[in-house]
Amino acid sequence: MDRRRFLTTTAAVAALRTNLGAADSDPVLVKATQAVRDAIPTAEADPERPIFHFHPPANWTNDPNGTLYYRGWHHLFYQLNPFAARIGSQHWGHARSRDLVNWEHLPIAIWPSAEHQERAIYSGGAAIAADGRPRIFYTSIGHPQPEQWLAIPKDEDLFVWEKYSGNPVLAQAAHISGPIAQWRDPFLFQKDGTTYMVCGGAASAGRAQVQLYRATKPDLTEWKHLGAIFQALDRDVRNFECPNLFPLGGKWVMIVSPNRVCEYWIGDLDISGMRFSPSAHGVLDAGDAYASNISVDDKGRTLLWLWGRTNTPPAKGWGSVITMPRILAIGPDGYLQQRPAPEFETLRGAMQVFPATGLERTFVADGVATDCAEIEAEFSGNGMFGLELRRRADGKPGIVVSVQGGYVNVGTARAFVGNADRYRMRVFLDKRCIEVFVNDGATAVYNWFDAGPKDLGVAAFGQAPAVPSGGTGGPPVRLESLKIWPMNGARFSLEHFHA
Repeated sequence: MDRRRFLTTTAAVAALRTNLGAADSDPVLVKATQAVRDAIPTAEADPERPIFHFHPPANWTNDPNGTLYYRGWHHLFYQLNPFAARIGSQHWGHARSRDLVNWEHLPIAIWPSAEHQERAIYSGGAAIAADGRPRIFYTSIGHPQPEQWLAIPKDEDLFVWEKYSGNPVLAQAAHISGPIAQWRDPFLFQKDGTTYMVCGGAASAGRAQVQLYRATKPDLTEWKHLGAIFQALDRDVRNFECPNLFPLGGKWVMIVSPNRVCEYWIGDLDISGMRFSPSAHGVLDAGDAYASNISVDDKGRTLLWLWGRTNTPPAKGWGSVITMPRILAIGPDGYLQQRPAPEFETLRGAMQVFPATGLERTFVADGVATDCAEIEAEFSGNGMFGLELRRRADGKPGIVVSVQGGYVNVGTARAFVGNADRYRMRVFLDKRCIEVFVNDGATAVYNWFDAGPKDLGVAAFGQAPAVPSGGTGGPPVRLESLKIWPMNGARFSLEHFHA
């Protein structure tokens, strides 16, 4: 860099820091940022850390928060513990991406304000206000009851956020039928030009509900409680976390995280009548993913974001990832389809193609040794069949992906996919985590697993069904096609990660 460019850049950075104001010198932010930086060498030294799933620079993440597309950037906020690779000390981390694959880590967006008795920043969502600028909403913890708070950006890059001086924008006193238990996780959407919010929780009787609120001011600083728009049909479900309510394909979709696998309903929304009428219900992801959030990009695509658990020992310096963003649609059968964002194809290396073959014996993909790959396989026939991944030299797999009787199994997770003549799998293997999409996204499953650093083999297997004496078992199991692309790592920039 020549002297003129150096001076220009230095002046610009100095001006930016001056304009952003006092947040740069907040000792709480400085301490949190430094704690993350201190953990980076340990996290990066772990050979099992995923390389194309989003993760913080180091330490812990869980729920995706405030996902939105703004001025050419996908923005992802997320639950962050800056101080350890385990859940706790909730802050909101922040990153942005042009392409959903490569990310710039940005300054920590919001953190507990001790002067306002906050001890944790729980999950929430984002919306664009009438002035065309984003707002983020979150559940503030530390008061006698949870409260919903608002933060406003101080710059057009959204690097620095300021909590609204009139917080809370919603408190328990707003509820028309009394307090809501475990009340948290605001999510925002628009309908007919009006901004609405849903929050999770439970009624006083203990049944999980989704509460609905309407913004009464265009700057989203005041809200009116309308009542419960949805209630658990299962009496054993005591609480809904991270509710999402959004339009898709001429219908409305409700997703909830009920302290087990996430579930969804597709139906019709009548706000004036306070009715959400579902016509389809399913499991969002039967694996170890949780706490959904939604954004819509400039292409009109509805994107699903999830927390992907990894069960990583805290001593490794990192814990959990965000799943690959998934493009949602409603399939011909009326249920959700989830497809991986095609932008991840930019990470593919040279493709290896293997010929079709019968599976009377296990087919080992010769010359393949990988812990990070995209795999596309198509199978036909009756029985059980699938892929063995991260195989040891003695043939024992780290994880098995299989189909049998209309169900797909990804490790210990089991999901319904339906009966078909052929099954097409798209598998994304990323060190110790895996995502599997079957039959054009009819089913999507995320999971984690353990494997040794030298366990890198790939094989396809098949097993004919048991048939009664004299019966027939149908066509034999075949591997119709197998393609494998080694995957390169995504880029994660630390240029803007500062206090």
